Amino acid sequence: MQMKNSRSHWFRRYWPSILIGVLIVLFVIAYMKPLPYMLYGAGTAESVHPRVETGHKLDEKGELMFTTVSTYSNPNIFSVIYARINKRMEVRPVAEATGGATNLKAYRNLLAWMRDSSEANALIAAYTAMNKPIDVKEQGVIVYSLLAESQARDNGLQEGDIITKADGKETLSVKTLSEYFQTKKVGDTVVLEGTRGDETFKTSVPLIKMPSDNRIGVGFINQPVLKVTPPDPVKFDFADTGGPSAGLMMTLEIIAQLTGEDLTRGYKIAGTGTISADGTVGLIGGINYKLMAADREKADYFLVPFNDKNSSNWDLAQQTVKDLKLDLKLVKISKLQEAVEFLKKLELKS
Repeated sequence: MQMKNSRSHWFRRYWPSILIGVLIVLFVIAYMKPLPYMLYGAGTAESVHPRVETGHKLDEKGELMFTTVSTYSNPNIFSVIYARINKRMEVRPVAEATGGATNLKAYRNLLAWMRDSSEANALIAAYTAMNKPIDVKEQGVIVYSLLAESQARDNGLQEGDIITKADGKETLSVKTLSEYFQTKKVGDTVVLEGTRGDETFKTSVPLIKMPSDNRIGVGFINQPVLKVTPPDPVKFDFADTGGPSAGLMMTLEIIAQLTGEDLTRGYKIAGTGTISADGTVGLIGGINYKLMAADREKADYFLVPFNDKNSSNWDLAQQTVKDLKLDLKLVKISKLQEAVEFLKKLELKS
């Protein structure tokens, strides 16, 4: 009986400390355990000028600003809870955020190519707009996305892989790779080689009949990997970013530097949008977060991608400005030339 009372007394004396200890352990476990989500929030709005060198000096009175979205992968439960109650943030499952990519590494490799492709297209679009020649060559085929019918993912191919060889034969263009596949039949296996980020890869994949046109293929949406060599010593410094959405603002900066015309007119001009070689401005994701970043840096105008068939970027931009009471003016942009003309018509800021 004495022993029982002693234990009972010990427990009554120390139970608060035990409870605190258990809570601390649970807190640490929750803090350390990553969850399969990605968090989104306002990124940065930075001047493009110091990130683009053309060998031509230009004194800009204002700024052309590219904007980004901040993303956080593998957050803990406390970060997820904070993001869910913060109206300026968003939580998405990883599978949704990455478009179902094989893994985060594959997704990041794809984003890196998107950035590089954006730089290449910015060069082509800028030089085309100025009626200047530029050398363009294909140097590989990227796996942009894998089709549901494809067996390639199960055999080691990933989004973001850049294919340069098939069965040991050089295939640096989409046309060359596709023509080689047509010499095969359904069920044949092809050995694909190339680069995966900073590494190389080699994998054997079976060929299927493509659902779109009955041609023979691996079963992925492809894009060309371009090597663009301009006549001027143009250099980019966007290694810390991913994705293609700075394309429009890169292109405007290239044109400004090479023509010697300050397109800012003394204003802070923020914006976003992909750029195609022909100057078409494409829609992007996360424009609400990019607007928040631009407003934080006191941008005067924001160039918004616009498409007659899809007004989602414009609609969300208008709603964001209204809901958050942002102090900047929105400008619809569908083509590069529209952006150039808008900037040239601005009155000089005193």
